[in-house]
Formats: sequence, C-alpha cells, structure tokens
Amino acid sequence: MIVEEFDFKLPKGLIDVNGEVHTQGKMKLLTAKDEMIVQDLSRRNPDNDLVFLLLVQAIAKLGTLNKVTAQQLEQLFLPDFLYLQNLFGSLQPQNVTTSGEL
Repeated sequence: MIVEEFDFKLPKGLIDVNGEVHTQGKMKLLTAKDEMIVQDLSRRNPDNDLVFLLLVQAIAKLGTLNKVTAQQLEQLFLPDFLYLQNLFGSLQPQNVTTSGEL
C-alpha cells in the first residue's frame, strides 16, 4: 500500500486572520493532475512564486484549514516555510522539474 499523505507539525505555526494558530497538517504526494493545476496557476498568476504554488497543492490540510492559499503561506514564519520546503523536497520525486524533465 502506498502512503499518499504524511503528517507534519510546523515549528511555529500559521496564524490566520482570526488569530488562530495552525501547526498540525498533512502533506500529500503530488499527482500529474496537481502538476497541471500548478502549471495553469503559474501561467495565470506569474507573480506567484512556483514554490508557493507547489506547496499549496501539496498541503492537504493545515490545522482546521482544508485548503491553504499562497497568500497564507507568504505569512509563515521563516522556520515554518523552510520546514515545509524541506518536507516537500523529501516527499516528492527527486531530480524531476515541474515540466517533468529529469
């Protein structure tokens, strides 16, 4: 059986607009469909950094948030952002670009 989602805990936590701190989350393995969504979002929003778009697709849940946005991730404390980048890098296939090239 393939594990598709992985639990994580942010060092500091995402503080939402209501002041609630979200630390527990789940990150999923990306699919080909996720890749197409990221490519589409990247074309429509060229100002959004690709890292944020990939993380938005990969984070399946964060606290009580069932979906996070790039704007929410931009508000993360640096240790949390680096943690998520490292986790993403350890879970997703290595040496594959977003265009599928090795």
